[in-house]
Amino acid sequence: MVCMCFICCEIAAVSNTRVNAKTNADRLQFINELGYVVVSNEPTTKTVNIPITFHGVYEDYNSLQKSVSYDLSLYKGCEVTIYTYYINAPLNYDGECIINLIVYNDRIIGGDISSTTIGGFTLPLKKQSE
Repeated sequence: MVCMCFICCEIAAVSNTRVNAKTNADRLQFINELGYVVVSNEPTTKTVNIPITFHGVYEDYNSLQKSVSYDLSLYKGCEVTIYTYYINAPLNYDGECIINLIVYNDRIIGGDISSTTIGGFTLPLKKQSE
């Protein structure tokens, strides 16, 4: 089973034409191009495995990804890194906000813009003006 996941992840990586995210400067440029202003240039990072089976919340989250042409189902079983940056709030929102960039093999494969408060919002990775 491990080999199958590895092969699927490698196939997804080869076909992936997403944005380069190898360096912090690459990721900051991407965030800037989306129209967001980063509060702190140093992200927090965590490594996670994309589940092999999606249920409930993960299905909903992947629907958000698909709304802007990302699809985490291509990376089921893969280990990814999530880079989280604090950003100036979008949509005239007064609370604290973050942008999460999901990266596999130095490419952005998904993510979101979210408020940090319970009951806040989660938006797809797209330009603020869209």
